Amino acid sequence: MLEGVWAHLVYLKDIQVKIDSEFSIIKKYLTGIGASYLKQNGIKLSVGDDCAVIAAKSKLLISTDTSVEGVHFLKSMQPDLIAYRAVAIALSDIAAMGGIPIAYNLSLTIPRANSTWMSVFKKGLQKISKEYQIVLTGGDLCKGSLQISVTVLGKPGKKILLRSGAKKGDILCVSDELGKAYIGFKQFKTSKMINQKTRPYLFPKAQINYGKVISSYATSAIDISDGLIQDLSHLIDRSQIGCTIDLLKVPVISSKFFKQCLEFGDDYQLLYTVPPKRLASLKRSLKSINKKCHTIGVMNGKKLEILNNSFQSLKGWNHFS
Repeated sequence: MLEGVWAHLVYLKDIQVKIDSEFSIIKKYLTGIGASYLKQNGIKLSVGDDCAVIAAKSKLLISTDTSVEGVHFLKSMQPDLIAYRAVAIALSDIAAMGGIPIAYNLSLTIPRANSTWMSVFKKGLQKISKEYQIVLTGGDLCKGSLQISVTVLGKPGKKILLRSGAKKGDILCVSDELGKAYIGFKQFKTSKMINQKTRPYLFPKAQINYGKVISSYATSAIDISDGLIQDLSHLIDRSQIGCTIDLLKVPVISSKFFKQCLEFGDDYQLLYTVPPKRLASLKRSLKSINKKCHTIGVMNGKKLEILNNSFQSLKGWNHFS
């Protein structure tokens, strides 16, 4: 396939193209990203035509996330961080459904054609494409305020996890500590440095392997993007069953900022439910990938009940507040 060969060459070499149009920007900076994974992911045609072509032998998982400057990421962030983060948070939706990502589309709105900015932005795309072995298959480019919309595509794992599958008596679990993104955001906002504390915010990790493991055991799942209680409310609403959650059992990175850890979101950990009889088997499977299962509540009743809650209210992220 000539298109695939050409795309791979562009990926390996920074071809000199005059940046004076939408097409030259796409050709130089948005073509060939993840080209080495075309065949293994069943991509027959990627960037360069009106549509990508995917050889799908089963159901496909599809989700879109939009990141806006000053709303979803700081204006002070470098282009490669913006690119990586925009794709990573979209991939988290694939993880929440127990899937395996194969490709993504990118719609990019930028204020002006800037070759230096685009070159650094491309590095972020290359980094995440390599990390998750996914292909950039297409998208759109236009002029305007900085905004990135990412549509991710994935293959189902052993079972597609939905928000609507929780049953009475299921144990509510979370994949890891909450609050790392908040601490990272707080520190990066003042220091502008990339270090161990700021990385969880700048380079969020979609819990793909974790999601694949729990897909064999869980009855429902959602990723924590908008705060623990808000995302739990979505699961409760879709499953039409209440939940009793004990805040003292919720693992957080900082007791000093306990409330912020619960509310901030952006951790992209998985919140899920498991039947009690399957919990021991799940923990053994997670141990094989060096992960844990933190039990924080039980699904029962008709509404949300929060134990050991010392706060007047617990909020989550609201795009329109």
